[in-house]
Amino acid sequence: MDDTSRQLLVKGLTSFPKYIPTWYNYDEVGSELEDKCTIDNTGYYLRRSQISILETSVQDIIPSVPYDFSLVDLGSGSCTKTRYFLDEMLLRQKQLTFYPVDISGDFLMKTVEQISSEYGENLTISPVTASYESGLEHLRYEDGPKIILWFGSIINLSYEDQVDKLKLISSMMTDKCHLVFSVDITQDKKAVLKAYNDEAGLEKKFFQNGVLRLNRDEHSQIHLDKFHYKFDFISDPSPKYMSYFRAYIQAKEHLYYSIPGLNLDIEFEKGERLYLHEGQGVSCKYTKEQIQNLTARAGLLLTDTWTDEKQHAMFCRCKIQ
Repeated sequence: MDDTSRQLLVKGLTSFPKYIPTWYNYDEVGSELEDKCTIDNTGYYLRRSQISILETSVQDIIPSVPYDFSLVDLGSGSCTKTRYFLDEMLLRQKQLTFYPVDISGDFLMKTVEQISSEYGENLTISPVTASYESGLEHLRYEDGPKIILWFGSIINLSYEDQVDKLKLISSMMTDKCHLVFSVDITQDKKAVLKAYNDEAGLEKKFFQNGVLRLNRDEHSQIHLDKFHYKFDFISDPSPKYMSYFRAYIQAKEHLYYSIPGLNLDIEFEKGERLYLHEGQGVSCKYTKEQIQNLTARAGLLLTDTWTDEKQHAMFCRCKIQ
């Protein structure tokens, strides 16, 4: 973990209310847990809805142009959805350069090894182990038209962070670049809570991985049995914001913990919350009007959208204004 990431982690743990940044969940353990959540959790609709859109619409999502693209995937993970783009783009162009960006280096290299064996010499892979900010700064100096993918990860940021990340992406785009990102447009509270309260407890394990990672990596001894795990869904239909899910643990009693790796001591009053994400919420849910306002704030023009039959997911394609 670099110094900037460490500072952000300390900031979260010393804020009021305290929180663990969402990205901290994504070590190798957390990345594998998220894969299990999206595949094995039968109530989790978003991945299935995204795949449904890609199976029917990826040919339209990728613009038809008389020049070749390179492909950037922010928060690439296992690249399950990215393969739809790789397959279609390699039908259109003889060579493709692919830049997967992920904060978990071990998980990223496993994925790169697998994709390399599947696609062979027509695909040149240049992996970038970094946060979004560092990865985008690295890619800023790679010339040529790009399709930049951002699958779902935007929904796990605070609203202002969403705007800031979209502004950062737009700052490295030319008029021949396109941003494609996906969002959750589900507004049904029952469906949302069912997705994040699966019987196997996979989502709970994923959200609590940040706490366990502190114990693994920073040598703390935070006992989850000293906390209640809680979650809820906050609906906000206003045009300029979004709805969101919240997950947190709440201290059952007065607690005090040392985190040697961060040179930090933290204290919890009885009933105090530790949010398992930054911002007011995570896994945000949007209306199309909210997406239009969000992208406009970042200097992007929302040019096209695609949704699934059940209206759970939306793919958005943007250009710079």
